[in-house]
Amino acid sequence: MTSPIQAATIAALSSDRCCWKEATFNDGLQHSRRFVRAYRKVQRTKATTLKDLQCKARLVLLTSDDPGSMEASLARDVLAMNGGQHG
Repeated sequence: MTSPIQAATIAALSSDRCCWKEATFNDGLQHSRRFVRAYRKVQRTKATTLKDLQCKARLVLLTSDDPGSMEASLARDVLAMNGGQHG
């Protein structure tokens, strides 16, 4: 089952890819707006599972200006977590 955070993250990543494929700024504007809506939904929703937290971390890395920032470092740590599962 897909949580609301996971669905919004998928929408944000998809619209980001679509936005960069457009030839002009105006052509990509609807994708950019869709990204912002999805990003804000993820931002507002509380993560209740590790998978949700990892979705939030993916968007932090995608939008981070500085890959060496504390936020980006924490996002990478969250993505490296496996929830105590070995395998």
